[in-house]
Amino acid sequence: MNNLVCTAFILSQPKLKRLKSKCLCYMVVNLYNFRDDMLNLKAIGFAKSTIAKRIFDMYNQKNRVIIEGSIYIKKIQLTRNYNIKSKKIYLKINKIYNLYN
Repeated sequence: MNNLVCTAFILSQPKLKRLKSKCLCYMVVNLYNFRDDMLNLKAIGFAKSTIAKRIFDMYNQKNRVIIEGSIYIKKIQLTRNYNIKSKKIYLKINKIYNLYN
């Protein structure tokens, strides 16, 4: 896992799940890419415990935020579609800040 500080755009409404006594919040975010030849990246951001509750209460779809956390890439192999390999980007959110326009 690698540490990351980035600006992001929330694409989906944050969802809060409870697993036993723990809270888990996840959402789809769009990471800005400052290179000219590449598109913005879609990632799945998730947080645990008190940060998850705060994200669920404070942030909505179409908010711009600064995310501190760690990033990792998971490889997925789709066997139905001619053995296509794809990658998903996951962000574990440690801190989140609001960007005001």
